[in-house]
Amino acid sequence: MLTVGVALSHAPAMFVPIDEWPALHKELTGDVPQPAGLADETPEANAAAKERIDAGLDHLAKTLEASRPDAVIIVGDDQSEVFGHAFNPTLAVYCGKQAEGHTLRRYKGKDNGLDHHLTLNCDNEFGFQLATSLTERGFDPAVMTEIKPLTKPEGIGHAFTRPAHRLGLADAGTPIVPVFLNGYHDPMPTGRRCWELGLAIREIADATDKRIAIMASGGLSHDPLGPRAGWIDHRLDRWVLDRIASDRAEDLTNLFAFDSDTLRGGSGEIRAWITVAAAFAGTRAEVVDYIPVHHSVTGLGLATWGASA
Repeated sequence: MLTVGVALSHAPAMFVPIDEWPALHKELTGDVPQPAGLADETPEANAAAKERIDAGLDHLAKTLEASRPDAVIIVGDDQSEVFGHAFNPTLAVYCGKQAEGHTLRRYKGKDNGLDHHLTLNCDNEFGFQLATSLTERGFDPAVMTEIKPLTKPEGIGHAFTRPAHRLGLADAGTPIVPVFLNGYHDPMPTGRRCWELGLAIREIADATDKRIAIMASGGLSHDPLGPRAGWIDHRLDRWVLDRIASDRAEDLTNLFAFDSDTLRGGSGEIRAWITVAAAFAGTRAEVVDYIPVHHSVTGLGLATWGASA
């Protein structure tokens, strides 16, 4: 049965000390002119933001631990880490027994302890069950039994490793089921299709005796290395969060039905939030926090569903 859902951004700034933030910001924004609000983000303001980030992540970790999951579905995207121009599926389910990867490749080999190489346990049996049942419901997931990156050699991407590490799944050995949902590379699924995916995952999870949690990894508004790098769409983010916190979550199906500069780039990861919101259709989310800090180049969001389960 489906027990709890969580959603979180996975921006690198969330997982490093604030003295790394200026260099990260410059790396991810390049020469794009930055919003005036960046100047207000003093070291003191950033320290306060980091405290909120850590408190929110701790809350999500405790929510997952309390739900006693037998497996955690992580819905995330791939940014040319496993896939690439030769092969970019709209939807893929990993059905192997383990997956390896780094949390912060940019720090790989540096003696600062910021990058972690993980070996993640995966529930291959439930992964196959999920892929099979999705196919029976009219989806066509690519089925993977090994991680063989086409582009970068480091393994599964940060959408999976960062939350698995920070929320305690890797240390606890909790099995995960990675679900790759394309949020960057055309063609991409509409909000309606992501909603239908979430409804199907709910049915499949509820049909098993296992305790299944689900996680959305990514978002909210951001455009790293893109033409809007460093800009945050507060109105979009708050609209999404308001919908999942009320009885209007299905309004999210209106997203990605049209093209928009704001909804491109990293904002495409909101698709994962739509999927998890649909899995808990009829349940109001708890918005744990929203931290639109420009140094993170992202509208950072954290939320839970069904935490009393």
